[in-house]
Amino acid sequence: MTSLFPHPPYAEDQPLSHEILYLHVIRAGAMMGSVFPLITAPSSLLVSRYRHATAFNASTLIPRLLTHSARGLVIGSIFGVVATFARMRGREEIEWKDRSWRLIENKGQVEQDWWTLEGAVVGVITGVLAARRGKMPVGIGKAVLSGAGLGMASGFLGSVVWRQGVKGGKFE
Repeated sequence: MTSLFPHPPYAEDQPLSHEILYLHVIRAGAMMGSVFPLITAPSSLLVSRYRHATAFNASTLIPRLLTHSARGLVIGSIFGVVATFARMRGREEIEWKDRSWRLIENKGQVEQDWWTLEGAVVGVITGVLAARRGKMPVGIGKAVLSGAGLGMASGFLGSVVWRQGVKGGKFE
């Protein structure tokens, strides 16, 4: 995503530095907010199973995972805005330009951006199609959010497997 912005040879010439940094941190917060539900949804189901003797199966896990994923995406995105504002408040313009320039220069970060955004797009399409066909027990709005969240989490995990497992952490 950050690779779509202009990338001059020097950080001092970086245009749109505020927008680049905000978008990057919002995306990263949304991604991490989407990864946590992969742990919290099954954990909360196990806890409720012991409290209420509910069965641990796909029919109870999927709605919970979708709800946690939608909430995680929203909370993570909000956290990204707040974190960027708090961290960069009062900073000089050159610091904004330098941070955003380094993000665009980082090959691993650019690759991570693309994997997570592609995963989010696939997740949204899948979520909407599943909700329209009645395969998902949620409305369209939650299907979009939860699909984006699960897609981002899948994109993140896929990128880690690709870069560290297949490529050995190295770039050509």
